[in-house]
Amino acid sequence: MSNRLNRRSFVKKAGSTALSATLLNVSDSAPTSASEIANSFQSAWPHEADRPWPGPDYWSNPLQDWRVRNGRLECCSPGGDRNVALLTRTVADRPGDLRLSVRCGQIERASLDQGFVGFRVGIKHQMGDYRATAIYGQGMNTGISADGRLFIGSIETSAPRVDLAHELRLELQAQPSAAGYTATLTAASQGREVQTSRYIPADWLSGALALVCSSGPVEPIPAALKPIKDFSFYPPNQQRGGTMRFWFADWAVAGSKVDQHPERAYGPILFTLYTLSRGTLKLAAQFPPLGNAPRTAVLQVQDDHADWQSIATAELDPDAWNATFRVASWNAGSDRAYRVLYSMPDGPGALKRYAYAGTIRQDPVDKPQIVVGLLTCIWDFGFPHTDFTKHLAHHKSDILFWTGDQIYEPVGGFGAIQSRAPDLIVPAMVDFLRKWFIFGWAVRDLTRDIPSVCMTDDHDMYHGNIWGCGGRPANPAAVGETARQDTVKYSNYAAQDSGGYKMPPRWVNMVQRVQTSHLPDPFDPTPVLQGIATYYTELHWGGLSFAILEDRKWKSAPKMELPDAHIENGFPLNPTWDSAMHSNAPDAELLGQRQLEFLEHWAGNWSGGTWMKFVVSQTPFGCLHTEPKGIDRDDHDPEELIPAVGTYLEGDHLVADHDSGAWPQHARNVAILKWRKAFAVHLCGDQHLGSLSHYGVHEFRDGVYGVCTPAISNIWPRRWYPPHQASNALPGKPGTGDYLDAFGNRMTVFAVANTARYSGPGLDGLRFRVTGYTILICDRATRKTMVTAWPRWLDPSSPGAKPYDGWPIALDQLDNGLCGAEWQLRDINTNGFRNPVVQVQKAEGEVVYTLRIHGESFTPLVRDPGVYTVIAFDPDGDYHKQWSMLQAVRRRPIQK
Repeated sequence: MSNRLNRRSFVKKAGSTALSATLLNVSDSAPTSASEIANSFQSAWPHEADRPWPGPDYWSNPLQDWRVRNGRLECCSPGGDRNVALLTRTVADRPGDLRLSVRCGQIERASLDQGFVGFRVGIKHQMGDYRATAIYGQGMNTGISADGRLFIGSIETSAPRVDLAHELRLELQAQPSAAGYTATLTAASQGREVQTSRYIPADWLSGALALVCSSGPVEPIPAALKPIKDFSFYPPNQQRGGTMRFWFADWAVAGSKVDQHPERAYGPILFTLYTLSRGTLKLAAQFPPLGNAPRTAVLQVQDDHADWQSIATAELDPDAWNATFRVASWNAGSDRAYRVLYSMPDGPGALKRYAYAGTIRQDPVDKPQIVVGLLTCIWDFGFPHTDFTKHLAHHKSDILFWTGDQIYEPVGGFGAIQSRAPDLIVPAMVDFLRKWFIFGWAVRDLTRDIPSVCMTDDHDMYHGNIWGCGGRPANPAAVGETARQDTVKYSNYAAQDSGGYKMPPRWVNMVQRVQTSHLPDPFDPTPVLQGIATYYTELHWGGLSFAILEDRKWKSAPKMELPDAHIENGFPLNPTWDSAMHSNAPDAELLGQRQLEFLEHWAGNWSGGTWMKFVVSQTPFGCLHTEPKGIDRDDHDPEELIPAVGTYLEGDHLVADHDSGAWPQHARNVAILKWRKAFAVHLCGDQHLGSLSHYGVHEFRDGVYGVCTPAISNIWPRRWYPPHQASNALPGKPGTGDYLDAFGNRMTVFAVANTARYSGPGLDGLRFRVTGYTILICDRATRKTMVTAWPRWLDPSSPGAKPYDGWPIALDQLDNGLCGAEWQLRDINTNGFRNPVVQVQKAEGEVVYTLRIHGESFTPLVRDPGVYTVIAFDPDGDYHKQWSMLQAVRRRPIQK
């Protein structure tokens, strides 16, 4: 901290030219050069606007505590560190001057406790990105404390004072001096001005700018940027409550140190998500909460002459604030440029038009290989995740699957509003939207062009774990409001463990709409309990068919089903409880009957040229989870030992996490048997542990493969160090082979990406916790899928780049159900009709499996002896041929 040059206070009469001239230099007079004219800034909040969102030039922290009203920006809900960052102007690290001014005042007169109102300058963040800086940055505070004292950087006892009961104008000027800069803060109110000055180092000025209305203590200027380590990237003192509720108007920024960045504006069209399936385009454009602004958006596409044609309009949903376009009979034969248009008031009688552009890709029906990106769990640790997005883009995915936890409760700081109270529903929705906008801010350059599936998981619903119980509410007596979350105790366990949804149905439907309204239409849109919507559906793209499931919505609550287990957060705390013997509650549900009926229908539908199928849900249907001796739950996972690369930790034991799809066992097995009728690999995330296994039901490997992708960003690393070596283990790969998980489910493990102290670029926490993503390459000719789990910090284009140890792994389509099959039927031949769909039925008509073969001949394998019927047909044409009374004969077993 530099020594103070001087401090002076003085009083002038209203209309005095000294202060007027100073303020005019900031906001009214012409800057001294053409570049200053271009780089200067003046706020203009429309007088008729009434909305939480401050505008495209700003990012507000948190969104729900600010509003535009009466031509002003108001901090309407007090708390610590409430601030609005300016995105489109920064203060450069070069010689020059800086001038800021703003009008401000109390929203209503009140006694003030601690806090301050004013500016934050020179804001920086260790990630070096303007988005991270706007949310988490640190800088120099300057303004007026709650007791009226002016300050620059720190508050001093003898500082001059002003009366905060009246409107005032606040001005900061910084001029170069021998020791750095001379900063002068002036406050003018009712014709009187008060002033203070001090020397400051140059680096206290360079960086981003913000307005602040904070009810917390004034933070000292950091000597250096705080290292980012887990939760330390959240600024301190963000608690709710306090007395500082101020409005701002006429914010002006000028000076030769100011740079403009118009490309950094965010909104009002924030980002888009789209899918194209069976000729129908669904595209959702996300907007901020726009209050009383117009509600209609337009979708346009470019025609062959590069002219824009309007093809659809959509109304903004007043809760989700997105516009969902549905266009049937879409021509998917070529890429088509699109843009979303929206117009909103920009002053009295004026409308400003905004556009957001991207590309709807052609359906890759002729590509020999389809590339699928599998993604999960994107905490804001590492935001804005530029390493991840750059490395993922390298693979040129044809489609992306975000399988859940696109947000976490603490994302962006300021905790989370978790309450069913009617007066908190709207703030809670805006609270979620801000976190969702952070996700979109990071990935929008991917999703504007690449079709993307989003699915909700537990943290998207503000749950640590969720058992939806068909949509019923959680125990209302256990649901409260969490004021701030600076630890990973996301919620009280009593609420979530009771089953159902903690948040009210309007909020739940809002979350589902923002994340899933761009998916193909639901298979059965009938709502569940409380009127909560469903979204499970099929997506058809590039000849691949994906069954998109909700494996949380109908799942029973283990605490309710298994009272003697003493379940807390999904883990049995009764030391005598054996989950393999006692947890298989016969009435407990997993996917629910409706989704099982959908799967039966989907497994037999290979129309539209479908040649491979996948099931996508939130979590694995096996429990790959161990903990150190004496620990039976995951509460201490963030603190557990992270070993050196290649180290196998001894002394772990298997634990039973009822949040996984491994429970209830009978329902898990029924689902897998449905999936194998379509030879469908199971894709999922949630567990933060990248793995590839082969599910077993009656015997090892008689089910389908399960691919669980690593977390993109997490602080909760899980691990798999089983205490014994399994049969059929891969050479030199401990932890692989045939295992019974803690529920007694069969699974054959092929690869696991355990935590380890990897070296490389970026944050240690992201490397040590084995973050990343999974790429699947599906080959049309061979019907094989190459699965590769990649570290997020590794540039896959760099020479010698390698994925996680154990990958890539090639999966044969027929192994999803016929691996080790000991019986076969006689060969069938279609005599010239290529690539038909073949269905194998038992003699009584039960469908065993359906798939599209490659070529004209096929030898049907079956798992059981008996008599079968085989049908070859074209679901999109007239070809149909049947072979009846085919007797299965034993064949030499295939090596498992």
